[in-house]
Amino acid sequence: MEISHPENPSIHVGKIEYSHIEVGTSPQMLKGRLRLFQESLFFEYEDKVLEEVPAIKEWTDLLKDVPFLPILADIQKEQFIDSTNSVQDLSIFFSLKYFLPILTFDADRLEEPLSLAKHETGHIEWQDKAGLKGLFSQPSKAHISQGTKNILQIILFPPSISREKSEALIQSLTKMFVQIHGGESKYELIEKAL
Repeated sequence: MEISHPENPSIHVGKIEYSHIEVGTSPQMLKGRLRLFQESLFFEYEDKVLEEVPAIKEWTDLLKDVPFLPILADIQKEQFIDSTNSVQDLSIFFSLKYFLPILTFDADRLEEPLSLAKHETGHIEWQDKAGLKGLFSQPSKAHISQGTKNILQIILFPPSISREKSEALIQSLTKMFVQIHGGESKYELIEKAL
């Protein structure tokens, strides 16, 4: 995977591949955790300016669109996300828990390699070899469905998170993911200028 924009600080980009998985309705445990977690975020952030929270400010200083920020803004208004499917629910839960931009694709709808580029506007755009592309902050055209068997997940880690911590978070996510969906996972972590 390539990511380009030479002048800015380095981030770690995690690329996780899952194969032979089963996507379905989220187990009750995950649905309950997602709901309770959103309620706790509401109480924690209801009176705060999100862009001033240090972990969020680090992203808003780097990117024009921070994918989890609109979700947090909705949670501040007590507009909670409903469960969609096990993959999206887990991705959103993990993204909000650690304030990490996460993009999840049906790998069979993509033609690798995937590249990421930061534009002068501050938006990050992804593109596959076949020309399918979109913004990191928007729902993917290679979205997850009940029939998805193979997934590609991209996670951005901010400069303040070390490589070791990034790896630990990836391992935590992949463990939870495989527990719920079965299958196998492998990952790589790349350090790139953003």
